[in-house]
Amino acid sequence: MITTPVTRRGNRARSDSNDSAPRGGTWKWITGGVLIILIGTGIVAAIIGKHVYDNAMSARTHLTAAMTDVQLVQKAILVGDLDAGAKGADAASQQAAAAVSVTRDWQWSFCEKLPMVGQNLVAVRIVAQVTDGLVTDVVKPAASVKLSDFAFVDGGINVAAITNLSKTFAAGDSGIEKALAGLKKVDRSALVGPVADGVAKLETALKKVGPTMSTAREVLSVLPDALGANGAKDYVLMFQGNSEARSLGGNAAQFLPVHVENGKIVRGTVVSSTDFKGMPRSKPVASLDPQAVNIYGDKIGRFSADFTMVPNFPTAVQILHGWWASDIHTRFQGVLSIDPVALSYILDATGPVTLATGDQLTSQNAVPLLLNEVYFRYPEFKDQDRFFASAADSIFTKVTSGDMSPVKLIQALFRAAAEGRLLYQSDDPNQTKLVDSSRMSGMMPTGNTDQTVVGVYVNDNTGSKKSYYLNMGINVCRADGAVKGQSVLTSTLTQNEASRLPPYITGPYFAAEDISSYIVVYGPVGSQLASLTLDGKPVSPRSQGEHLGRPAVKLEVFSHLNDVHTIDFSFKTAKTEGPLAVWTTPMSRATPIKIEPACK
Repeated sequence: MITTPVTRRGNRARSDSNDSAPRGGTWKWITGGVLIILIGTGIVAAIIGKHVYDNAMSARTHLTAAMTDVQLVQKAILVGDLDAGAKGADAASQQAAAAVSVTRDWQWSFCEKLPMVGQNLVAVRIVAQVTDGLVTDVVKPAASVKLSDFAFVDGGINVAAITNLSKTFAAGDSGIEKALAGLKKVDRSALVGPVADGVAKLETALKKVGPTMSTAREVLSVLPDALGANGAKDYVLMFQGNSEARSLGGNAAQFLPVHVENGKIVRGTVVSSTDFKGMPRSKPVASLDPQAVNIYGDKIGRFSADFTMVPNFPTAVQILHGWWASDIHTRFQGVLSIDPVALSYILDATGPVTLATGDQLTSQNAVPLLLNEVYFRYPEFKDQDRFFASAADSIFTKVTSGDMSPVKLIQALFRAAAEGRLLYQSDDPNQTKLVDSSRMSGMMPTGNTDQTVVGVYVNDNTGSKKSYYLNMGINVCRADGAVKGQSVLTSTLTQNEASRLPPYITGPYFAAEDISSYIVVYGPVGSQLASLTLDGKPVSPRSQGEHLGRPAVKLEVFSHLNDVHTIDFSFKTAKTEGPLAVWTTPMSRATPIKIEPACK
């Protein structure tokens, strides 16, 4: 299937697209299984059997050729060759139609009614029809995409072009859903192994492509209005620092106001968290959810560094509105949040940028420089602020100049969104509705229908920037009436490193060698906490209760230098509907997540 590169790992979209295209081996297994049954039963006359077998082989040949043409279309789109893309799409369409044609004669229909062999032939026909539909609904529309139309020009972007691209992905998303619905018509209980494997491989490929297509549609569908196509908009671009972990990413200390009108983007003056006065406030700057206060305390509304502790982006934005109204005295209609890891993805598209300090920021050094090295270079907070402001300004200027690869920029944004590093919240209910079911919303699902989500979030309790030295891995699985999981938190801090840490990294409350973290685990909607252990021993939670329609429990993990701690948890579930998924804090490095359909 054709897909625009997006989501979970950089440059992963190309390999996903290739993986999603059924190889010739799939069709060989299907037709081989049909031949075995035709020979084994002895029911079908030799001449009919030979005719149907020949047609099955022909279908395989046409489908293999169609998938080759689909891959050519993908390559043509990525290099902007519309002529080659159109030719490839036409060729794929002809091959897919030919595959359908050879499964429609009376001999094929006759054999579909036979015991054993019939359902296997039905499966081959449906697979051919599904492929034909995918080429028509997904590949051909995608072949008209001209990604170069979506580059920034003179500080603006063509909103009409984005609107057209959004429609293309909406059609593609619908085409994937239609194809999956078509495969559900196959009675797999009657299929021989090779045919069943072929159908399963195609379904698996479609399910891989589906979320990618959906994410692209969701992101693109909000952009035209968000870019001021229907009136000017004011936004805050928020930077979260993962070196001081918070549930949504990190301490949000830098904010860039942005004015947008009909695609033209004008930046304002960077706002620092030091512009928020009088901390800690005696009272929260906004009304707080009592359930959130029960888990995190009312400091989420009294300290400007703590509003991203709540793993619900709309709640965080509501609190940010309170700070903004109190001390900045301007209005904004939405917030776009990114972190240095997301910036490193963007720098892969833009190339290096030179800061006012003379430092060169690249995709390779952005994370260590922005999250760690800056505090060694600039001990004074004001100097750090100037460095961060320069970085924000330089990257913004580079992106809006148009001097970059639009393909790589799209890859970067979609990858960041899939990892929870790109979050968006708007006051516009139409925009909110379009993103509220995606990872970009920063809001865990309110039910288990599409996904049964478990949340594992990290919040620094050290008052430091030492979360940079933490890594995390998460495993979850299903058991009878339960969802179980394990989170492993590893400190990589060595004694040599700890001895060299500047005060701004160590913080004032703990020894340089120590890192205190609050881990908050959320169960699926409607579940109940069954067990919780730390390093194999029962642990008393710091707080627990219901939050966001889920059971939530918070515990402290204390790490001393190189240290590893394991949290095991289990939630009783009356009903789990969708596949298991994990939402977690985007940290300085990727968090490996392993999901098993059944616990071993």
